Amino acid sequence: MKSRLSIFSLLFLLLYFNLFAQDQKEIDSLYNVLKTTCKDTVKVNVAHQLFYKYVLRDTAKAKSLCQQIKTIAEKTNSKKALTTYYNDMGIFHFYRGNYIKSINFFEESLLLRKELGDKKGESAALNNIGLNYASQGNFVKAIEYYHRSLKMDEELGYLKGVASSYDNIGVIHYQQNNYSEANEYYQKSLQILNELLKKTTNNNEKQDINKSISSSYTNIGLVYYSQKKLSKALEFYNKSLKMIEELGDKQGMSQAYNNIGMVYDDQENFAKAIEYYQKAVTMLEDIDDKGGAVVVLNNIAILKNRQKNYKESIIFSEKSLNVCKEIGSIDDERIAWSHLAVSYKGLKNFEKSLNCYERSMHLKDSIFNIEKNNQFSEMEAKYNNEKKQKEIELLNKNKELQKIEVKSLKLQKYAFVIGFILTLTLAFVSFRSFRQKRKANILLSEQKNEIEERNEELNQQNEEICTQRDEIEAQRDLVSDQKKQIENIYSEVTDSIYYAERIQKAVMPSAEYLSNLLQDYFILFKPKDIVSGDFYYVAKRNQFLLIAVADCTGHGVPGAFMSMLGISFLNEIIAKDNIMQADHVLNELREYVVKSLQQKGVSGEQKDGMDISFIVYDTLTNVLQYSGANSPLYIVSKDSNELTEIKSDKMPVSIFVYMKPFTNHVIKVQQGDIIYLCSDGYSDQFGGNAGRKFYSKHLKQILVKNCNEPMIVQKELLEKAVEDWKKNEGVIYKQTDDITVMGIKFNI
Repeated sequence: MKSRLSIFSLLFLLLYFNLFAQDQKEIDSLYNVLKTTCKDTVKVNVAHQLFYKYVLRDTAKAKSLCQQIKTIAEKTNSKKALTTYYNDMGIFHFYRGNYIKSINFFEESLLLRKELGDKKGESAALNNIGLNYASQGNFVKAIEYYHRSLKMDEELGYLKGVASSYDNIGVIHYQQNNYSEANEYYQKSLQILNELLKKTTNNNEKQDINKSISSSYTNIGLVYYSQKKLSKALEFYNKSLKMIEELGDKQGMSQAYNNIGMVYDDQENFAKAIEYYQKAVTMLEDIDDKGGAVVVLNNIAILKNRQKNYKESIIFSEKSLNVCKEIGSIDDERIAWSHLAVSYKGLKNFEKSLNCYERSMHLKDSIFNIEKNNQFSEMEAKYNNEKKQKEIELLNKNKELQKIEVKSLKLQKYAFVIGFILTLTLAFVSFRSFRQKRKANILLSEQKNEIEERNEELNQQNEEICTQRDEIEAQRDLVSDQKKQIENIYSEVTDSIYYAERIQKAVMPSAEYLSNLLQDYFILFKPKDIVSGDFYYVAKRNQFLLIAVADCTGHGVPGAFMSMLGISFLNEIIAKDNIMQADHVLNELREYVVKSLQQKGVSGEQKDGMDISFIVYDTLTNVLQYSGANSPLYIVSKDSNELTEIKSDKMPVSIFVYMKPFTNHVIKVQQGDIIYLCSDGYSDQFGGNAGRKFYSKHLKQILVKNCNEPMIVQKELLEKAVEDWKKNEGVIYKQTDDITVMGIKFNI
């Protein structure tokens, strides 16, 4: 089976700029204009251009430039500047996968462009909204917006926009295997782009158009490749490669080399295929694209197997396997193991082949919970076996009875013969005959009695078999009824817990609420069960932001009850005017918990409560207060990338052996500093080679290593690390406890 192809989509209206030719001199020049100009319109235009330079490589700078545009728009009450802000924020969120936020910003842009009568901008907004829906897999909505954009650009005579819409619609048809429709739209786009290239004299515009033409060539080549028209596919791939080489786009060149290699591979021109695959690998290593390198290495392994050059195939499969493990690509790892299985089979090393195949299947198969079904299957099999055994025993007894009856008939026959002989010789042996006949009658009588006793015994055994059969059937029916009852109870309980989950989510802050209060953050929230004993809390009181992460006693339903109490108590506490210090909040919270749970401190009493990190952040002074109960605070400095741990008090929020006031720590926060609050579920997770805990030392190492990544990326890396820790050499450890990690970056 072939590996993945490289697919291009033309997205002109999203970005009218060159993403790859970043010119530092031009950036410096634009910043100089931004600092020196007094005209607001010039500032907006320059900030807009700088945003394009940074949107894909520096999140903080890109977002800061958007905020500058927004500030100018609000100060000057300029709808045009506000439209620029909405458009740029839509682009910002699109490239970070926040498609809902991106759509919201583009819709705001669309409304303002309608008010301003900006038809070209209105078409661009429609196209961008369609792009977001396509990225979500909602092709119906995507096509709807692409056609609205296309119709508007056709009315305006805006050919570049028309070409973009044609290409985007073509991509949707290609993804749905409508190859003829996809090719039709790609060809329309290509024709328009060639016309534009003839007319333009601007070098930057020519470069953009050439890049788009190259992408169209690739898309058309993909259509022909999918239709097995390999010569045509090769023709368009080579056209695309020629233009990409002129543009110096290494990423595009590597994809083109791989595509051309696959065509030669399908044509069984293996020398050419290897030549282009090797070019692709070299290019991908230059740009450190490990994911792309895995694809090409797997393609080479397939080719070598087809040539029966199994030893070389093993070399490339093992290279692919090493990279897969490095980047954590399980699906590509599965493919590499399957190629190794084929290679070892070709070398007649069936033991290794089977081992590789099993490794591949292990990565493919999902684990399902079939324990209950197995139990019922075993019970059914046991019943059937017992029933069959009883039937066999009954059949054997019937055969034995038939043998006795046959024996009896034979004896009667012999007696008749003997009687007949005795009658003929009665005169000679009358007395002797009489005695023998009497003995024969006695024997017959005894045998008859024996037969009757055996019949009675068989009848009793038959009744016992029927009784046992009825009992087994009754037990089976009882088990079946109990199974249904247990399933009904389980379903009702599970439905109730899922409903409780919705209630618990409702009382915790929503994503929209958090986005309004926190600029740059992430929350990794992984309950062990459906509902959680962990909770996170964010509120604002005057200029103070109040933030907490708590771990209540237990998990599941008991823990969820405690978390609901904790959230309710915090809402009551912060409603008081005199409570604005972190330690005061925890002291008050402990009083609420002790009083509400009627904790007296007596021996054997249940010590329900919670561990918590609580901070109060003054948005005017940038001063942060922290107080913790068995839960530390981690701070990573922007300047040094060093992690500082603020120790918590070693006592819970509940009744305890010694209960002193909680400590209040005061910290001055700097620009770019990041704080992390977490429950102990992450560090207590079992896994790894020895089945040990993850420990906070490893957690802190991960936080420091990834602190310069965007917050959403940090969350993904944290989640990947703990999931990888749970899976080791075929052993999958269950989640030990509820997991909550909150990271907040201060962009002052």
